[in-house]
Amino acid sequence: MLRIALPLCVLLLVGSASGQTNNLLKNANGDEGLQSWRVFGNATVSDCPGSGKCFSINQDAFIFQDITVSESAAGMFAVLISFASIETNSGGVSGGVLGHPYLHGYFMNSGDPKKAAILANLSGQEMSSPPTANGEWVRQHGVFKVPGQAGAIRIFLRSGCPKTASSATCISHFRAPGIFLFSTEDEAKAFANAYQ
Repeated sequence: MLRIALPLCVLLLVGSASGQTNNLLKNANGDEGLQSWRVFGNATVSDCPGSGKCFSINQDAFIFQDITVSESAAGMFAVLISFASIETNSGGVSGGVLGHPYLHGYFMNSGDPKKAAILANLSGQEMSSPPTANGEWVRQHGVFKVPGQAGAIRIFLRSGCPKTASSATCISHFRAPGIFLFSTEDEAKAFANAYQ
C-alpha cells in the first residue's frame, strides 16, 4: 500500500506546484511568430544566439498581449516577467547603450479592448532593469496584487529605443515573457527570482 501511496503523493505535489506556474500568455516563446500579440511598429521573431527564439523589437516599437482573468484571481499576485537584451549601433553617438528595453502592463476591468478601462499601471520594481552592454540578457519582472475588478492583464514588451536617424540601429530582444498567478506575494517573488 505504501508503494502505491508514495508515487501518488509525489504526483499530486508536482501537479499542484506546476498548476501555480502555468504561463497565461499564448505563444510566449514566439513559436507561432507574432500570433496572439498585437504589434505597433517594426517587430519580428528572431533566432537569438544562445537563447533560441526571441521577440525582436526595432527602434520605438512595442508588442502587447491581453489575458483574461476570472473573478477568482482577485487578491492573487501576478508576476509579469521576461528577459531583455539590447542590440545597438549608436551611429556615431557616444555614450554606450542607446536604448532601454522594458516591461510594462495594466490591470483592466475587461478583456474586451473596446470596453476596457485601465485600473492600474504596472511598472517599477525590476521591470526596467537595463542591460549594461550589447547582447547581455537581464531578467525584468514585477509582482502586483490583482484588484477585485480586474477582468484582464495586459503585458507590453517595449523597445525603449528613441526615434533616431537612419544611421543608428537599436533593437530590443525579449525572451520567455510570462504572466503567472500565485496565491501569496512570497510565492510570487520566489518564483520571479528563480525564473530562467
